[in-house]
Amino acid sequence: MSFEYIKKRCATMESKRETWEHHWQEILDYVMPRKAEVSFVRSKGEKRTEVLFDSTAITASTLLAASLQGTLTSPSLPWFSLKLRNKELNEDREVELYLEDTRKRMLDVFNESNFNTEVHEMYLDLVTIGTGALFVEQSNKGFEEGGIHFNALHIKEFYISENINGRVDTLYRKYKLTARQAVQEFGEDSIGEKILQAASEKPDKEFNFIHAVEPLEDYERATGKTGIKMPFHSCHVCVEDKMIVRKSGYDEFPYLVPRWSKATGEIFGRSPSYNALPDIKTVNKAVEIGLKAWAKAIDPPLLVQDDGVIGRVRMTPGGISVVRNDAAIRPLQIGTNWQITDMKENQLRTAIRQAYYSDQLQLNEGPQMTATEVQVRYELMQRLLGPTLGRFQSEFLNPLIERVFGIMIRNSSLMDTPEAIEEETNLDIEYVGPLARSQRMEEAMAIDRLYTHVFQVAQADPSVLDLVNNDAAMRAKAELLGVPKSVLRSQEDVENMREQKALQAQQQQEMMMAQQQSEIMKNQGQASRNMADPRVQEMVQGAISELGGEEMLEEEIASG
Repeated sequence: MSFEYIKKRCATMESKRETWEHHWQEILDYVMPRKAEVSFVRSKGEKRTEVLFDSTAITASTLLAASLQGTLTSPSLPWFSLKLRNKELNEDREVELYLEDTRKRMLDVFNESNFNTEVHEMYLDLVTIGTGALFVEQSNKGFEEGGIHFNALHIKEFYISENINGRVDTLYRKYKLTARQAVQEFGEDSIGEKILQAASEKPDKEFNFIHAVEPLEDYERATGKTGIKMPFHSCHVCVEDKMIVRKSGYDEFPYLVPRWSKATGEIFGRSPSYNALPDIKTVNKAVEIGLKAWAKAIDPPLLVQDDGVIGRVRMTPGGISVVRNDAAIRPLQIGTNWQITDMKENQLRTAIRQAYYSDQLQLNEGPQMTATEVQVRYELMQRLLGPTLGRFQSEFLNPLIERVFGIMIRNSSLMDTPEAIEEETNLDIEYVGPLARSQRMEEAMAIDRLYTHVFQVAQADPSVLDLVNNDAAMRAKAELLGVPKSVLRSQEDVENMREQKALQAQQQQEMMMAQQQSEIMKNQGQASRNMADPRVQEMVQGAISELGGEEMLEEEIASG
């Protein structure tokens, strides 16, 4: 019953996709020929550029895919951070370090796995046919040994369906395994007799499989209760043996299916290639015709006068043709206007590059760009790709991080959760890649401009310095610049340091005052001892007598 349900639903989804396949095949023939296997299958190693005479679209689409990867999921820079929905908990030092460590471990998993190579293939699919698919699964070797495995699917392999909210929550994938690979993947106890027999006699014989992932309630509605407690049901079936070889479930939908843009009522996406295809085909044909005209101009056809040549015309270098008169052989002038041809081809190439945003993505030739120019370039890219980037975030980036985080936390690959957030389950994802960071640099520049104006006014009125909360300003700017949380001290640590500094300053002042009092008492004691000395007393009495008494001595002292 389960096999028949999966086979029937897969056939239904396949029939709904047929109208798209012709478009995909045509686009891939001109834009990404190495993936041009939708309507038909080519032999491995077969030439894929028979119809191509111009590579402008190939270069432009590859540049756009590389730019998206470098600005959204750069392998060399942190491109996301984690926060709690509760802002008060985010200020807790232990929570900050936990979230920072979690992000670092997740980035290590991305960089140590095959993510960067597979996600590039998915970006290429997005900019060419408008729909990509990335499979995210724990490695068969176990998390500690193999980590997480990523697999970008070819468009011919999968069929999708949306839920009521327009999210892809069902994917059926057709794929092939050799008998040997099937035994390694599913084990001898799970596969059928045909595969077992082929594994011993013809281990390289291929068999067809279907991997069906859909919401558990949809599957149970059609086949009955399964006993699986996970939100998504997973089932692998062998077409030849007509049997299920593996049944399981997923806590998160394991297939990420972003679309470049999507028309209302359609399931599959549309890419810039759809808009550029007329120009791509036109310039390709123009170059083909131009090459023919070029060949004619270099090696033109000849006009030979009837009976004007004795023997045959010799076209080899140094060849001698005997003619009856000097006008018996002359080239045919076709009158090609190369200037108009080049101008038209350049216009078409410019239109193709604009469709893929190449003019905005490529750096200008010449000296290195300044930081301001880079900032302007990112802002322009954000304006051009704003709607597309929003769809990427909801259909690709958010599910990707949620899926990887879920796998890691179930495998105890993260730090122990702090007690402060044991009951807090709402995590927010903030993207801090080059493009996302450029969008927030205006706030950082506003803080710099504020300090500039405050210092200028402070020269006339120093009290204006009390207006700015320096701690809050520096923390806000550090966050905008993507400074790691471990670099900054917590607010509690800062307050403790300031209290210790104030206490040290107070203690130092008290020590100085005590030292001064000690000096005064020392001087007074010395004076008392001096007055007790008989010789000093005799000198004082002599001075008083010379001045005419004590009253005269006091007047003399008062007058200096």
